[in-house]
Amino acid sequence: MKKKETIIFLAPTPPPFMGPTIATEIILRSRFVRQFHVIHIDTCDRRPLSNLGKVDFMNIYLSLKNYFSLLEKLLTSDVELVYIPIAQTSIGFLRDLPFVFLAKIFRKKVVLHLRGGYFRSFYDKSSQFMRVIIRSVLKNTDRLIVLGNSIKELFKGLISEERISVVPNGLDIKFNNKKDIEPNSFIVLYLSNFAETKGYKEVLRSVNKVSQFNNKIKYIFAGSWMNERDKHKFIHFIKEERIERYVHLVEDARKEEKLKLLSYAHIFVFPTYYPYEGHPWVIVEAMAAGLPIITTDTGCIKESVVDGENGFIVPPNDSDSIAEKIIYLMKHTEERKRMGLISRKSYENSFTEEHFVQRMIQAINCTLSS
Repeated sequence: MKKKETIIFLAPTPPPFMGPTIATEIILRSRFVRQFHVIHIDTCDRRPLSNLGKVDFMNIYLSLKNYFSLLEKLLTSDVELVYIPIAQTSIGFLRDLPFVFLAKIFRKKVVLHLRGGYFRSFYDKSSQFMRVIIRSVLKNTDRLIVLGNSIKELFKGLISEERISVVPNGLDIKFNNKKDIEPNSFIVLYLSNFAETKGYKEVLRSVNKVSQFNNKIKYIFAGSWMNERDKHKFIHFIKEERIERYVHLVEDARKEEKLKLLSYAHIFVFPTYYPYEGHPWVIVEAMAAGLPIITTDTGCIKESVVDGENGFIVPPNDSDSIAEKIIYLMKHTEERKRMGLISRKSYENSFTEEHFVQRMIQAINCTLSS
């Protein structure tokens, strides 16, 4: 029987529930851990999302703890490869740099995984010194995993194409028969964190125009607030515009509640212009729910949502375009159903958990055999 290759898997687990932690949870419960001997080093920070990107004592402590954990495993285990999620900010990249440095000192293969789409902008805006560091890290990287082909293109001139693997997000979601929570309402769902660049304000600003076309419309906004100030502004806007009857707020929706909301919805709207966006999990969830999707050409979203096929791509910061597409889908029932069916079929063909895990296994195997 062939001996399993040993890999060190540096990655955070939930909570909090966000892209990287969801991915880790899927990998660690999948056949990936039967394919390889996986030594997992949990790099989690259990604090709220508001701590992301900050430098404080706890972040320094956690980084040092993880460096020593990696060093200990490298000294005591027969390791072939080290898997390292990589950041796309200066602070985050420099925090991850010692992981790469330690792996290379011990002559281990290195797989970096970028879970976003901002890296080229990060590189172009960096100082000359930082660019030298970035190029050096990529030069010593055996394989880079990205979320889509459009992100792969961001690395032209930085790393050879044959060392890049594309692994879109994928997870298993099962829905019972879709239900009408309110049979006489048409439900538009926004589901994400309430960060301004996720586009929730543009969705909110579309309510007036859409409600004038059909007063049976109901918008559900579900997610977590980044701060209380934004929440107060949200509530104030609803009252000022007198649209309370059309807007329902669900805070901190958990897994089962999220699935119910996706099951009840007629349209999913996510007009993100978040600069670090990659392949949002909510897009995969909306496709699994068989929903037409209104979104933007951000990250590699256009590789999942094809304009005119399973939804619409609208410009960022454009509430009028959002309203127009919602009204169009309200008026054209058969077209809306057709788009929803295409969403579900595309999900089944490309974005299930099995697709995600298989691509991850292939990326690791390609690295080990090279």
